[in-house]
Amino acid sequence: MSPKKLFFSLSLIGLLAPLLWAQDQKPDQLMVCLLADPQLVMVPETPRYVELAMNDLSDLDHDFIAVLGDLAQNSAHFYKDYKEAVLDKTDKPLYSLAGNGDVGAGLEAYKEATGLPLYYSLYRRGIRFIFLSTVQFTGKFNHICHLGYKQTEWLREELKSDTLSTTIIFSHPPIFETTYHSEERDHLVAPGSMYMNESLELREMFRLFHNVRIFAHGHLHYTYGTKDDFGRGGYFMEGNLLHISVGGTANNKGSSFLIFEKDHITVRVRDHEDQLWKDEYKYSLNVSTTLTVKEGIDQDGVLDN
Repeated sequence: MSPKKLFFSLSLIGLLAPLLWAQDQKPDQLMVCLLADPQLVMVPETPRYVELAMNDLSDLDHDFIAVLGDLAQNSAHFYKDYKEAVLDKTDKPLYSLAGNGDVGAGLEAYKEATGLPLYYSLYRRGIRFIFLSTVQFTGKFNHICHLGYKQTEWLREELKSDTLSTTIIFSHPPIFETTYHSEERDHLVAPGSMYMNESLELREMFRLFHNVRIFAHGHLHYTYGTKDDFGRGGYFMEGNLLHISVGGTANNKGSSFLIFEKDHITVRVRDHEDQLWKDEYKYSLNVSTTLTVKEGIDQDGVLDN
């Protein structure tokens, strides 16, 4: 078949868009999709919004998915919905962490549903990813998330164990809130303070490890393009560390992709309903990374805590 006929045929059967996306990718890239707050079932529309996201992801090239907490909305029976709507709809590796909604659903139920520990690290092509879970919540609206002493000390030792590899931290709550109510404004009543109890401790810890480059979180159900009273939006730089707020899947807010190359990291935002990249929210971090070539040996798998 001639190239023109092949192009036409693929267009007719709806395969052209995924192929064009794949052609845009360089073989030396590592791509990670960040989904935040699928939160089944937060509102009646949530299952449809999650379905939109997973259907769109099935047509997009990526190496793995990281779900940034609140898989279920305060009840263990929603993990069945999560399995059917998310786990069963992808053939890519998927990792997750627990949010305050999962604490409400029960952390033992979370671990049984996901097969994952609460906190762990893994390597993909020379990049280290650390997953931190909420293990307790406080506050009038249960929105202040806690790591607890044991997990915080584990994180400190994990960071000490490798001070060279480019390191990415995933969490449910922010430690430097980029929108809505922040730790500086926790005296305000509604909708409740949305941050990590150990925020200051972690920010001080990360200053000691210059290989920690990104802290990505959910929890805020962030609307891309909005800013808080301090002018902080979806991205905020503090020293060497880029903070990223990821949109809430449960509210059809879209999601973020991390794209790693040797000399920079790019963040792109995806609108799953319209199946479009929102490049007005793209962010490029010009930094050398420890990314290895695709054929290199990968230290894959979850390191249990």
